[in-house]
Amino acid sequence: MSLASYQDLMAPAPSDASKRVFQLVGTRVHDTKKPMPPQGSLTAAQLAGIDAWVAAGAPPAADATCAAAAPSAGSAAPAQKWPTNCDATYILRAHGSGGDNTPYVVPAGQELHPKITMQAPWGSQALQAIAFRSITDNPKVLHHWILYGPKREFLVGWAPGKEEISTTAADVGMNLAGGTLTLDMHYNNLQNSVDQPDASGVEVCVLKPEHFRKNTAAVFMGFAQININLPAQSSGVEVTGRCKVTGTTPVSLLSVGPHAHTLARRMKFSVQRASGELVKLHDELFNFEEQQTYALPQPVVVSAGDTVITTCVYDNTTNRTVTFGEDTGNEMCFNFAAYYPMGALSCSGFGFGL
Repeated sequence: MSLASYQDLMAPAPSDASKRVFQLVGTRVHDTKKPMPPQGSLTAAQLAGIDAWVAAGAPPAADATCAAAAPSAGSAAPAQKWPTNCDATYILRAHGSGGDNTPYVVPAGQELHPKITMQAPWGSQALQAIAFRSITDNPKVLHHWILYGPKREFLVGWAPGKEEISTTAADVGMNLAGGTLTLDMHYNNLQNSVDQPDASGVEVCVLKPEHFRKNTAAVFMGFAQININLPAQSSGVEVTGRCKVTGTTPVSLLSVGPHAHTLARRMKFSVQRASGELVKLHDELFNFEEQQTYALPQPVVVSAGDTVITTCVYDNTTNRTVTFGEDTGNEMCFNFAAYYPMGALSCSGFGFGL
């Protein structure tokens, strides 16, 4: 549901046309299993204010302009700015099968996973990316997307709730392969009765080799567990994957990127040193509509013998067993972690990665 304008709040709710969106807002802020906001709860005074506003029929203010408020403790970081030192910027979008840059069309009543191939507009040479900006063309059907390189290596991805702009640390550039790229789209048009066009994608700010930063980073997909089996009407089910680091070069972990579907409630990532010490990387509530990449306060160095632990916690509110899969009705358990030096991270254990 869009909440961008007052008119959006007055619209019939997509999930229940007998109610308006603002009424579901009033319900959602009291949801303990899928809280909103996902991290940090509203105060009693804030909840009382929302409840009174909803009960009154959500009247508009005399001045509907939002006033700037001082940031509170624990509030989100300021919006990131697009870099001014890009050697070039490129835009990659989903397109139809004709390859003529027309939008991809998602048929009514379908959930699809098209893999759209394209040649990198920068040619075959690898570059460093220092910022990504998501392009969301049709939020009605866009579930998520991942951009893969020619060797099926993860380059960048987007899911609902991610920041519009993602930048790297001053001494880090993300590897951006050249050659044939694949924009792996996931569309869900099950609730719409008409075909939906989409041209979503990503804008990339790049550096050429003569301006490369000291550290070239990549994203690792091996922190995962695909052995998922969630009994019907179960709660608090933990799924854990362990990858024991096997590379000979110490690796710096820079960020964690939790990814699962609608039944996941909490994501936990940690490193167990070969010495037995446990280092927590992330332990937060998870909400499918609010997926983020979390930069670690400081890089966490892992070496051979250390084990990276990925744990996903689920509440299966359905009347069927849920297993691993790409569709919304299935589940996933991933930590897409950025690290450097590129190519130095490998591990053994259940899960899979590139």
